[in-house]
Amino acid sequence: MEKFDYNLIRVFCALYDTKSLTLTAERLHISQPAVSQLLKKLRLEYDDLLFVRSHGKMEPTLLTHKIIPNLKKSIELIELSLNNQGFNNSLPQKENYIITMSDLAQSYFIPPLCMLLDNSKLKININVVQLQQDEIEINMRNGKLDFAIGNFPKLKENNQNLIFEKLFKDHFVLMLRDGHPLISKNGDQVDLKKLQLVQINTNITGHSEIINRILKDFNFDTKITIPYYSATPDIVSKTDYGVIIPSSIAKRYNFYSQFKIFEIDNQYNSIDVSLFYHKLFKNDSAISWMRQLILDNFSIE
Repeated sequence: MEKFDYNLIRVFCALYDTKSLTLTAERLHISQPAVSQLLKKLRLEYDDLLFVRSHGKMEPTLLTHKIIPNLKKSIELIELSLNNQGFNNSLPQKENYIITMSDLAQSYFIPPLCMLLDNSKLKININVVQLQQDEIEINMRNGKLDFAIGNFPKLKENNQNLIFEKLFKDHFVLMLRDGHPLISKNGDQVDLKKLQLVQINTNITGHSEIINRILKDFNFDTKITIPYYSATPDIVSKTDYGVIIPSSIAKRYNFYSQFKIFEIDNQYNSIDVSLFYHKLFKNDSAISWMRQLILDNFSIE
C-alpha cells in the first residue's frame, strides 16, 4: 500500500474480526456498499482477495493472516493517541449509545452520567434498555447494544465473547423506615423473626439468586413480591415492611436519613458491578471512548 489510509485499515481490521460485511458496516457506522467498495480497493492495493466467502462468512486468506497483526497495532496506536487528547468534542464517538441495565443501576449511574455529558456539551444520546442476560451477547454482536452495566453473573460464567471490567464491589443491606417498631431502642438491632419484607424478583440481574439465599438462611417472611426496586422507597417509608437492597442504592435512597440501614452477615452477600462490551468492538473508537468515560468516573476498585 503506497499511502496509509486510516479508513481502509479500519475496514480491514473490522472485517477480520466480524467476518461479515454487514457487521463491519454496523461497527464502523457506514453503509454495506461502502464496505464492499473499500474492500475492492484493498484487494487492488494488495493484489490479493484478502477475504473469501465460505459458509456465509468472509474468511481471511493467508496474506490477511500474515499482515493483520501489524495493521491492528497501527490502529491501536492511532486510537490511543486520539484518546489521549482528553475529554473534548474531537474524540471519536457516535451520537447514540445503547446500554442495558436494571432499574437499580439506572438510579445509580444515569444521573451522574447525564451530568457528565451535559457539562461536556457533546451531542450524545443514551438509550437505556432492559434485556435478559441471555439476550445481551447476541444484541451486542449484531450492533444493537453497546454496553451492559450491572451484576450479570451468567455473562461472566457462560460467555467468552464478552469483555467485562469490574467497577466496584457491593453487598446487600436491610433497609427499614426510621422509627420502625422492630428496631431496638438503641437503634442497632432488629427483631428479624417478626419482620416482613418486600421481595424483588427479577431475571434482569443476578440479584434474585443472592437474595433468595439470604431469605432462606435468615428465614425471612416475604409479604409482597414485585419485579422492580423503584417502588420500594415509598413502600418502606410508609409501612413496617423492610427490603433487602444493595448498599450503594440504599445510601442514595437515604438522602434525608428517613431510613435505617442494617448490615447482613451472610457468606453469599457479595455483588460485582461490572461493565460489559463485546470483543468484536474492543478496538472501536466510539466504544473505547465511552468505556473510558465510564471507567474513569465509576470505577472505585
